[in-house]
Order: sequence, then structure tokens, then C-alpha cells
Amino acid sequence: MKLGVTGLLPGAAAEVDAAAVRRVAAMGFIGTALNVGDPPGEISTERAREIGRICAGEGVEVVEYGQFQTTFVAPDETIRSATLATVREACRVARAVGCPAVIVGIGSHNPADEWFPHPENYSQATRERLIGALSEAARIAEGEGVVLALECHVTTSLRNAATAREVLDAVGSRVLKVHLDPVNWMTFETVYDNGPAIAVMFATLGAGRISGAHSKGVRVENELIVHLNETHTGADDDLIDHASVLRGLAGLPGEPFLVIEHLTVDQMPGARLHLLEIAGQLGLSFAGGSGGRV
Repeated sequence: MKLGVTGLLPGAAAEVDAAAVRRVAAMGFIGTALNVGDPPGEISTERAREIGRICAGEGVEVVEYGQFQTTFVAPDETIRSATLATVREACRVARAVGCPAVIVGIGSHNPADEWFPHPENYSQATRERLIGALSEAARIAEGEGVVLALECHVTTSLRNAATAREVLDAVGSRVLKVHLDPVNWMTFETVYDNGPAIAVMFATLGAGRISGAHSKGVRVENELIVHLNETHTGADDDLIDHASVLRGLAGLPGEPFLVIEHLTVDQMPGARLHLLEIAGQLGLSFAGGSGGRV
């Protein structure tokens, strides 16, 4: 396994420089996400190649390129076409950077946000639109030689590992995978004892359908109606069974990345140490980084 992080690079492609990438390596990570705010169509191929050269020069791999606000389920064909155009440009950028995967969101019928719940998100018609749009998107990714990784969530059409596998199998593309984020599939029934649920996620999807994973924490809020919220990896109120995540990743072929996300810079060393300690207890290892192998 390898350990990466998101949140250390600048938010604009033009600002990514050697000093920023050096911070990633200095903190002991060998991978970074490229989650810049620029629309991919505004990032030139040459600038993307330059980012790749900078990262390679500092010994840091660009693990994933995030496009989380995409939607493949909108009834309006012009919206779906715009998403496919974004995918096309994002795959071009990823290939030029040398990044193996573009991560995309599924989308929602909720007009407030692509990640918010809506009753139509679970409908058969929505799933059929999703399969059709992802089939086109996968062909684009195949043409650029990159993986199209799906960020799933209980509020979206891909509400659990079983539905995700059904959609992946329906599309039938070797480059379409799930980027596993166990927190996003937590429910009140699973959150307090989530190790078995995480094991089921890995087993249901199988080795060929997982591109890597995100690491963050989850907590249950003290509210009268169920509220699950994020926290950072290793926080005092973090309920995620990170050992189950590490065991699942270690069972995948190659050296998949676990990317820590949604935390402040000050929280990054503690989150990293938390995962290293758990890995050590399990007899597992992370490759590379300033901390070497655990």
C-alpha cells in the first residue's frame, strides 16, 4: 500500500510549484491528489505536463484528479453532455500529468447540490441514465488510458457496494472502478460496528473494481434525528474501523493508494501516524515516504 494526502497543494493549477509538492514529501506522503479549482478545460496540456514533471522531481506521485461536482443522472441531456465534456478534458489533463485516475461524482436530482438527497436518485430511470452516461464516459477514459473512478455515497444512485457493482457490471468497462470511501456508505445500522460492513464493501466489489480509497473519519451527532457527520482520521470521536480498511486494501493487487482527505494541515501528521500505527499492529506496510516502511 501507499499513503497519500489531499489539501497540501494550492487550489489553482498555476500555483502548483516545487515548494508546494515538497511539503507533501516532507510530511511523509508519497502521493497527492490534484484537486484544483480550475475547470479542466482551462488547464493546458503543457501546464499539466509541467505539474507532472514537478511532482516527479520531488518524488511525489499524483494519485487522483478530482471532479466531484459532475452529474451523470440529470434528465436534461445538455447537462449530461456538459459532464461528458468535463470528463474528456479531465482525462486529457490526467494523462498529461501522469495521473492514473480521474475521480467523478455521480450527481443528484437535488438542485441545491450534486451530493444532496432526492427520492429520484434511487429510481430505475435514474440508474438507466447513469449507466448510459457512464458507458460514454468510460469510452473517453479508455481512449486516454486513465481510470474513471466513481466517488459513491448513500445519497446517490450508488448508495451501497451492491448497487455500485451492478452498475459497473452493466457498463462492463475495465477502466470504470469505484474509489472506495467507506464513510460515504455508512448508515446508522453499520456505523457503531463498521468493520464487518467495510469488509463486505471490499468483498462485494472485488479486486478489479476498486481503484484506491479515501481515508477520513465518521462520528454520530447528539441529535434527536440520526445525524452522521465527518471527522478527521484518528480524531477522538472517529468511529471508523481503519484496520478493516487497511486489511481490505492490502488484499488488492499492486500497491493501491490510501489518500487522507478532509482535514487541516495541522491534523495531517496525527492522521498519518494513526494509520501507520494501525498498519504496524496488523503487520502491514506503507511503501516509501520520509517515514519509510512501517
